[in-house]
Amino acid sequence: MNLLLETKRLILRPFRRDDLPHMQRYAVRPEFYRYLFIPKQTPETVAVFLESKLSRQASGRPEKCEFAVEFKDVGHIVGTIRLGGVDAEHGSGALGFALDTEYQGCGLMTEAVHKLMDYGFNNLGLHRIWATADIENSASWRLMERVGMRREGELRHNKNVRGNWRDSYLYAVLEPEYWLHVSRKAKLID
Repeated sequence: MNLLLETKRLILRPFRRDDLPHMQRYAVRPEFYRYLFIPKQTPETVAVFLESKLSRQASGRPEKCEFAVEFKDVGHIVGTIRLGGVDAEHGSGALGFALDTEYQGCGLMTEAVHKLMDYGFNNLGLHRIWATADIENSASWRLMERVGMRREGELRHNKNVRGNWRDSYLYAVLEPEYWLHVSRKAKLID
């Protein structure tokens, strides 16, 4: 997939080999992967992660709609975003995202999520986009609320994060709800 999506400040693009040093810089920080159900990250595990993304892209059959998130102001990757588990029959997809902690709080991931949700509803024909967030990861679930997603419930011990069972909130938005949310936000800006 060589798809590029662009916003005012971001380029959502395929992964590249030159992303590695930037990913290794941020992804090995414990505050970056604290809530992710992945092992402790090292420069080597980050290299394996990137290699798997590049291999999937080269196959021409990616399992997910995955992107490197490049911040135009710095000219390199600052995070990742994906729509996985896209089910055409049921019109649903699972949203996932991760951002370099140095760039959190700037609205970058909110911008990226809006762009990917627009793509999912407009181009993939999705009816529902859902996501989960660790109940202690308020930055993540607040972002979901900002983009119009609603909390549907709590999943108890749904993931094992490095030996600790964790609870998550389940969020989702339906296509008509999303467009209503977007139109309301636009009116507030006008």
